[in-house]
Amino acid sequence: MTGTEPAWYVGCVRSCQEKQTSLLLSSRGVEHYLPLRREVRRWSDRRKVVEVPVLPRFIFIHCLNSERSELLAGIPYLCRFLSNPGSGSAAVVRDAELDSFRQMVEYGGRPVNFVQQSLAPGDRVRVVDGPLTGLECELVSVGSGRCLAVRLGLLGTATVDLELDSVEKI
Repeated sequence: MTGTEPAWYVGCVRSCQEKQTSLLLSSRGVEHYLPLRREVRRWSDRRKVVEVPVLPRFIFIHCLNSERSELLAGIPYLCRFLSNPGSGSAAVVRDAELDSFRQMVEYGGRPVNFVQQSLAPGDRVRVVDGPLTGLECELVSVGSGRCLAVRLGLLGTATVDLELDSVEKI
């Protein structure tokens, strides 16, 4: 990557400030992605459906490498960008990986689980049934079940449970 083309960088955000960071990025016209999921929260007197980040304290930002320092200075909730260990260079998520992850979160119909450690590589599969039809990912074993996985570099691997009869080997 030369730095002359925008790339997806992983921004690290202060605790519980993901939505505020997203609002500030939107107001500045910066393309970004904050993966959210709905869950039911219970209090003693009520229940409420709330949107919570799939990846707490992280937001994906599409920008030029040279724009990152300006964003850090201008967005008070943005602490730093994730970097590759050893080299110190900014961690970049490929477009195809982010698109697959976005499809899992937004159209999967099932909760997306996220594990920090890398999963053992398995067969490459294509989903042939359901809302994720056409998605190509790895099939991995998690416990006694099976699931689809999308690797997101240093962040780890996103997974979603899927029936085996809804995928085909590529």
